Amino acid sequence: MTRPEFDKFTEEKELCPNDFGLTDTFTGDQCEVCNCKKCYDQALKGITFASIVAMGLPNEALTILNTLGELELQSKSIKDKQVELKADLLKAMESHGIKKWDNELMTITYIDEGNKTSLDSKKIKEELPDIFEKYSKTSNVKSSVRIKLKDSK
Repeated sequence: MTRPEFDKFTEEKELCPNDFGLTDTFTGDQCEVCNCKKCYDQALKGITFASIVAMGLPNEALTILNTLGELELQSKSIKDKQVELKADLLKAMESHGIKKWDNELMTITYIDEGNKTSLDSKKIKEELPDIFEKYSKTSNVKSSVRIKLKDSK
């Protein structure tokens, strides 16, 4: 089992290190579900998980793949929490009529709902190919790696 698979399993089953008698792993006064990942990090120090198989890649890529996998999971969790917090902030700003908030760290601006206009480039290309060609713009794109998390549910 890889560490990301372990994390997924314990998250789906809502298993906490405390469930296994590992009561000294959490920080703070009490165990909270949101801290379980940190608790497992503490409890699993020195444990080696199976590596993600890197078919066709050199062995040194395994470390990169494992680290990227863990970071992608953390990133998804952070983004999900960010969406939740932004929704809460939006409600608060709307209910209190606040349009802008500013401090030394950030500026938050309320953007009212509205309409957006865009062009259907596929339809223009089919129906007006000369116009499409005339106004098309080509840009260079650097090579990159796309990482897509598989649905964890």
